Amino acid sequence: MSAWRPLGVRVHLVGAMMAVALASVGVSALIINRAVDTELRDFSHRDLRFSATNTAEMAASAYLEADGWSERPVHALRTIAHERGDDVVVLGADGRPVVGSPASAADWARGERAPVVVRGRQVGTIIATNSRDGLDSAARRLDDRLQGRMSGLLMEAGIFAGGLALLLALAIALYLARPLHRLTEVARRMGSGEIETRASGAGGGREITRLAHTMDRLAAALRHQDELRRATVDDVTHELRGALVGVFARVEALRHGVVDDEQVALAQIATDAHRVRRLVDDVDRLAEAQRSGLLVRKRPIDLDAIAHACVASYADRCRALSIELTHRVSHARVTGDPERLAQVLDNLLSNALRYSDPGDRVTVTLEVRGEEAVVEVADSGIGIAPEHLGRVFDRFWRSPEARARVSDGSGVGLALLSDLVGAHDGRVTVVSEPGQGTTFSVFLPLAEPSAAGAQSGVPAG
Repeated sequence: MSAWRPLGVRVHLVGAMMAVALASVGVSALIINRAVDTELRDFSHRDLRFSATNTAEMAASAYLEADGWSERPVHALRTIAHERGDDVVVLGADGRPVVGSPASAADWARGERAPVVVRGRQVGTIIATNSRDGLDSAARRLDDRLQGRMSGLLMEAGIFAGGLALLLALAIALYLARPLHRLTEVARRMGSGEIETRASGAGGGREITRLAHTMDRLAAALRHQDELRRATVDDVTHELRGALVGVFARVEALRHGVVDDEQVALAQIATDAHRVRRLVDDVDRLAEAQRSGLLVRKRPIDLDAIAHACVASYADRCRALSIELTHRVSHARVTGDPERLAQVLDNLLSNALRYSDPGDRVTVTLEVRGEEAVVEVADSGIGIAPEHLGRVFDRFWRSPEARARVSDGSGVGLALLSDLVGAHDGRVTVVSEPGQGTTFSVFLPLAEPSAAGAQSGVPAG
């Protein structure tokens, strides 16, 4: 037995349009029938009222001629009324049927009444009702004809509306289904790895156009990730190959006894091995930082205390390199992991010293701007070219100037810094000018008063 498959858009649209058309015809039929019934009832009442008034006038003339009520004129009045499809009852001044009228009539209360007035005095009352069989009633015959005609017209209208709805639904289904099929095909091709495919231009309405643009942005993001992955693999491979080539070359030289100083060769092998280990450690740290479950133990902390500690730890190193280190730190309280934020500041200071020369200056600033604490680390070093600013936070990417100056870097530090700042709901920016220096700014939200009771060990991301 085959599994049930969902119905397509066309079937849903056709069914919906047909249902709307038939429901509209049905509601219209109900409204029209009720309106026709109301009009027919009003017509019947007006006809009876006219019959009663006309009969009352004839009864007044008969009363004058006979000088009272008698059976013969009453019988004549009833015969005339029967010919019109009505029935009449003649009541005397005392309210009882006169001679020639039926003694009892159950439907008197539903009849139309008209007074019989002779010389300004009411001598009786005429009650007009429909005939008991009603078959000769003009209103009833008109009702039957109208009902039959209306039923035929409504059936024709239903068939016409259903056919029109079917054609309209098919047209709309074709209009919507074709771009949806195209988007489905684009998604299938993207799923199979063809991320160069474009979804725009698929047609359809505004929502489908927005969906196509969203799929194009997704494809662009996938292309960027793929390029980044390839670049990462190339960079890691290049770094590992460079280190391992040196190791293997020196090992082979030692094995064949062509090394003048074995201690120097062993030291160079140790340096290359350390370079490989550092690269592996950087990759592992970056993978940990970019994991969605990165654990940062957030709590309210004084960011200025961390800044002072980091500046103090770099004071001796800066003096040894003849680099001036200054700082201007204001009090700022944030919610974060002190070890991770210390790692961020350490990374910024290390990066500033790496690309500064003796006599240059490094400045650390911490201040509060609105609802954020802003940490800035500025140096007067080599700077970054404008065309490279957009890639400084990419994994394993290093500018040509940085590669020429420092050969043992891996390009992981700033990418790791960006991820750590993001884990604290912050952001990091960079401003630089070649030959004039670089300024990195880290923006962190200030701790709210209620954060004092926050629990530690909160997963970020």
